[in-house]
Amino acid sequence: MARYKDPIVTELLGKQLHPGEQLYHWAYGVKQPPMGLIILLTLLAVVPGAIATALMTKEYIVGLTSHRVLILRVKGGKANVLEITEYDRRNLPPAKTSTGALFTHIALADPARPFVAKFHRLGMTNNRDHAMGIAAALPQAV
Repeated sequence: MARYKDPIVTELLGKQLHPGEQLYHWAYGVKQPPMGLIILLTLLAVVPGAIATALMTKEYIVGLTSHRVLILRVKGGKANVLEITEYDRRNLPPAKTSTGALFTHIALADPARPFVAKFHRLGMTNNRDHAMGIAAALPQAV
């Protein structure tokens, strides 16, 4: 199930680090279209529905560093970076996080740059532990 290997992810995140900044946790997550839409597309036509769902799914690599939370929107086997979003750890927006049997969910409630993704426990080696480490570092919304 693993989407990316740790060396690829740490290299991508490492390119974004400032001098002296340390990378603590990294995780692979996705944001899929709403479940109702997935079901509707699949009922209309199984193969085209699956293809449409895959095209609408966004993939992310999230890194927690000593100074920031980095969110890289990626695509492809070599993890081509499409977009970079960063949050200063001293000024993080409130977050809503949860961990279940399969997924760790992270949502950042930033009005200007909201972020929502789910992190499958088998998304990468130690993906669950890293996603939970990132979630633990975020200020929880009340």
